[in-house]
Amino acid sequence: MRSINQPITALAITIALGSGMAAFARTSEASVPPARIDHVAQSLVWVKYTAENEFKKSTKLRAQGIILNKQGVVMVTSALFPASLPLSYFHHLKIKLPFGRMKTIPATYLGRSPDGVMCYVKALNPLNLPPLAIKHPAEVHLGERVYSIGRLNKNLAYKPYIGINRVKILVRQVRWAAGVEVFGLTDATSPVYALRTGDFAGITIPSTGDAVELSILGHSGPVNISDPLQTGIFLPWNSVENYIKDAPLHRTPARTPWLGTMDSTGLKKAVRKLYHIKQLSGVMIGRVIPGMPAAKAGLKSQDIVLTMNGKPVSHSPLPSFMLAAFERKIFACKPGTIVHLGVLRNGTKHLNIAVKVGVQPVSGARLPRYYNRKLGVVVRDLAFFDLYDRKLSQKQTGVMVSLIRNGAPAGLGNTPLQAGYIVTRINNKKVGNVKQFAQMVAADMKAKTARSMVFEVINSKGNTAVCHVRLH
Repeated sequence: MRSINQPITALAITIALGSGMAAFARTSEASVPPARIDHVAQSLVWVKYTAENEFKKSTKLRAQGIILNKQGVVMVTSALFPASLPLSYFHHLKIKLPFGRMKTIPATYLGRSPDGVMCYVKALNPLNLPPLAIKHPAEVHLGERVYSIGRLNKNLAYKPYIGINRVKILVRQVRWAAGVEVFGLTDATSPVYALRTGDFAGITIPSTGDAVELSILGHSGPVNISDPLQTGIFLPWNSVENYIKDAPLHRTPARTPWLGTMDSTGLKKAVRKLYHIKQLSGVMIGRVIPGMPAAKAGLKSQDIVLTMNGKPVSHSPLPSFMLAAFERKIFACKPGTIVHLGVLRNGTKHLNIAVKVGVQPVSGARLPRYYNRKLGVVVRDLAFFDLYDRKLSQKQTGVMVSLIRNGAPAGLGNTPLQAGYIVTRINNKKVGNVKQFAQMVAADMKAKTARSMVFEVINSKGNTAVCHVRLH
């Protein structure tokens, strides 16, 4: 079934692009001056790099970016730099200047926006190109015609292109987003403008396209039609302003605002009736992580947050939108900010709880790593959630097994190491961190009489086990 669907999907994409792109070209000639397109396109570049792991497996990634300032900072979608990808995997990062001789400029990775939507890179040599100019940000309205300007990919010589469409939806979840027809605008991280005034309206973000039902030989199923050069969603100015104004000039560790709660949900109608809550919206707190800001402030699991700083957390009757609105407001706070939460506890007690917004713990992908070629294993330092998910003390020491090379000694035998194991001891000696792990393994391997190594581990369920790895 899959082999039948693939060529049909490709055909559908070709037809959609053939009609859509031609329409864009005819409309743009009459509505948007070519000089305007060329001027904006000067601020658009392509960012590319090679993602390569410890086993030398690699893939080349690239995406369009926008030059934000004269210091050479370029903003790209965070999809180009997945949060799960260790920084050590970013190799040969370059900015492609898509005109003239198409030269490349070496660049360095700076980091992500606090909410993780955008990433930033910086040119190591002058770009000598104008940054994106934003004079009069426009407010977006339903039914308004907008256009975006992008650059085609390498196969199409990086030529400027344009997409024109009408705003058909405005939705506010974690942030405001506007939607047009699928294939309506240019690639992700393209500037969007109001067609009537020419004022800046926002920036496109990736979208997955439309799902359509195809029937082939009596079988039917949904097929998602998408195109990497076009998108149907953009973030208006009020959602991208901070991405542009707060762009870093130097490498900055991610500081995501965080209360220290998990698995919260929007207020369901049944709960509202049970506790006689007149207000439509609220957020029921799920898990409250010990030692984190919410726990320190006294917030508890099953508490219902009705207001934040005296205002309702949301005005939507949909639970998913309630939670998204609450998260958006937390993301808008800088770490250290005090927020006052109006809370209903046990359906009877109304409380005002002041919480100092903290910083989300660093992910495992951003911690030091070590690869031992002889064992064929990659380990990293322990992250907060490695221990929390296994209900272990944050004082627990050891290293996390991240990867094991196929056919490597570490993955062979009756009791092999596995990705997701926490190594706590080697040959009955306590392991503190990656640095100690590397020293201990090296020392044991130098001993000519050593034929195997014994690893004491904690698995993903928090249970202990012993793994034997033969060295010869």
